[in-house]
Amino acid sequence: MPGYSELTIEKRTARTLCASLFLLLAAAPVKAEGTSEGAAISLELNKVEDTGAACRFSFVLSNQTGEPTDTTSYELVLFSTDGVISQMSVFDFGSLPVGKTVVRQFELPGSCQTAGRLLVNGPASCQSDRPSVHCSAPLSLSSRTSLDLTQ
Repeated sequence: MPGYSELTIEKRTARTLCASLFLLLAAAPVKAEGTSEGAAISLELNKVEDTGAACRFSFVLSNQTGEPTDTTSYELVLFSTDGVISQMSVFDFGSLPVGKTVVRQFELPGSCQTAGRLLVNGPASCQSDRPSVHCSAPLSLSSRTSLDLTQ
């Protein structure tokens, strides 16, 4: 190009690249301190069995949030096989250490034969000034039973 030296063109190119890189980094999402990719509480409905007068639900939980919880409770809603709300209850899963797998069991009156699906309605006991991490952590759900576990 007339009037421009190769050095001037290289400087302009370098400045343009630096400015582009700065804009790209400024627009990138920032990860919150203390969180990581995939940080969630996993809740698996592992087993459902009749115990006579009740239906026992066995859950496997794992806390991958990076922060332990002293108390972890969720409101769950049991629907019958025809889609009608059968029961609603708060399940207190207790403390969840980071990275440790725990098993918890709960019984609801009635037969498992009439159970259609289980809905996690949301976290419970989140009214304090410093709520437990389970109140805001994503929940990863799965079921090894014929019952669907949903949010």
